[in-house]
Amino acid sequence: MSQFFLRTVLAACLISIAAVGTAAPANQDENAIRETVRLYMHGTSFNVQGDINQAFYANSRLYLDGKGDSEWELSGPEYANLFSKENMAQFNGRHGRLLKVDVTGKVATAKAEILIPKQGVRYVDVFLLKKIAGSWKIVSKSAHREEAPRHARKVLLVVSNVDQYPGTKVNAGNNFPELAYTYDAFRKAGYAVDFVSPEGGAVPLEMVVTSDQLLKKHLYDSDFMWALANTKPVSEIKASEYVGIAFVGGGAAIVGIPDNKPLQEIALRIYEQQGGVLAAICHGTEGIKNLKLSDGKFLIQGKVLTSFPDAFINRESPVFKAYPFSAESSIKGHGGIFRHGANGKGHVEVDGRLVTGMNWESSVGVAESMIRLLQQ
Repeated sequence: MSQFFLRTVLAACLISIAAVGTAAPANQDENAIRETVRLYMHGTSFNVQGDINQAFYANSRLYLDGKGDSEWELSGPEYANLFSKENMAQFNGRHGRLLKVDVTGKVATAKAEILIPKQGVRYVDVFLLKKIAGSWKIVSKSAHREEAPRHARKVLLVVSNVDQYPGTKVNAGNNFPELAYTYDAFRKAGYAVDFVSPEGGAVPLEMVVTSDQLLKKHLYDSDFMWALANTKPVSEIKASEYVGIAFVGGGAAIVGIPDNKPLQEIALRIYEQQGGVLAAICHGTEGIKNLKLSDGKFLIQGKVLTSFPDAFINRESPVFKAYPFSAESSIKGHGGIFRHGANGKGHVEVDGRLVTGMNWESSVGVAESMIRLLQQ
């Protein structure tokens, strides 16, 4: 979240959007569709034919790749029979994740990612669903197959639902460059990425700069923007599924995250109990400043960190005048050792399994540092 207070114009014109045209929580139909896809993913991951059959319409058709260049067409029940009853309830190595849902009246499309790390394979399943007799059923499915890393690791990016600074009418948001660049680096390395916020659903964004090609690419990436419009609520997160967690910066990070106890518990479990990697970018360090280890000490005490330094704050900006704040003081106040680099340049500090970045320009460096630690 570099130049958060330096860029007066951007700070005064924060964009409080979460996705193109999506601001309301998922409706009943979308929730029902999610459940249908969940049944499919659970059934195909644990050999539960009943779940698969429940997800598919009896006369559904699947169009899959057969041997060589042949096309393979079968029904939902025929597809369910491919999963052995003898191995029912046993995990078969398929890791499923919902990517997107799009509803239009009584028809819908959905997309899911299926990773099979033992085979080094990634499938993107695309479903056509229809509401039949009041229930959403998959009426057709096809899939794209591609090579993937032989792991199914997942990382969690923490974002905030807060869209204004407390007691003001000044907009706040999550830093879009940090989100896009961090997400992109993890995806290129084969990691699955989930977004979590205290309340779930759509989150506000700031610093959406379309002159940056990668940012423009992600702004018009419907899967990426759907994920930001449908962030997971803390209550749905299972820390055991993640090898790393990163707190993203932006104005929202300093008011919507630091005192969230459930998020703190998730971060501490990933870092302290599971030996995972903990990270924060720019003002995302506010999300980790209050974390206390099992011995009662602040996690950042005695560790080297970076964040947006006081030296680069534009004290004349509308944001700073409305809500004066110092990430540097927060870190030092809880015993952290603060360092920073040159303004407008990336700067990353790594202390054990703790990774911090000074600004949005550090986003890729933070992700790559996390990946190097995880590969160790």
